[in-house]
Amino acid sequence: MRPREHFDQELDALRNQVLALGQTVSSALDRAITALERGDRELAQAVVDGDEAVNKAQTAIEQHAVHLIATQQPVARDLRRIIAAIAIGYELERIADYAKSTAKMVVGSPNANRGPLSPPAELVELGKIARINLDRTLLAFGDGSSEAIKGIIEQEDEIDHKYKRLKQALVAQLTPPETADLLFIAHNFERVSDRALNMAEKMIFINSGDQVELND
Repeated sequence: MRPREHFDQELDALRNQVLALGQTVSSALDRAITALERGDRELAQAVVDGDEAVNKAQTAIEQHAVHLIATQQPVARDLRRIIAAIAIGYELERIADYAKSTAKMVVGSPNANRGPLSPPAELVELGKIARINLDRTLLAFGDGSSEAIKGIIEQEDEIDHKYKRLKQALVAQLTPPETADLLFIAHNFERVSDRALNMAEKMIFINSGDQVELND
């Protein structure tokens, strides 16, 4: 096998590692949202318990990427692909943290002075839209499509609007400590979408080498 062919296979393997992590994180977020919607503490605990596997997968991506840089000395687009894989892996790990944080809120503390959370439908919808944005980003990363990034940017504006409106409604309608928990979950979902946009920036970087700021 020629060196270039072997290197291309390694780059594909690295991309597949990132995509596999992305699917794991998307699933964790989906289960956290479902647990929130249903008040399912057992499902929420499963999300919390699964976070360690995400951390290990993200570390494996970093190690693979560093190995490629050290042994192949890539330049130009190849180097950008490797750097972006590290950055996207980090963003995915942070999204998994938001899923875990949300799940912990659903599980609650034995000493918490509240009953089960009663999330408004708008909060669940916000989470589902954020997950859709994440999945769109992963799809764009998988097929290298820059067109999909436009939809991600447009969706981000909708999420920001829904988040601000929901925050106002929660403060007006609910009482502590439930208000604080639900506001924190809303913030988690808004940050999921922000992280997805950060990933889109890395994809633009791969294709053009341009460092853009989509999160204004």
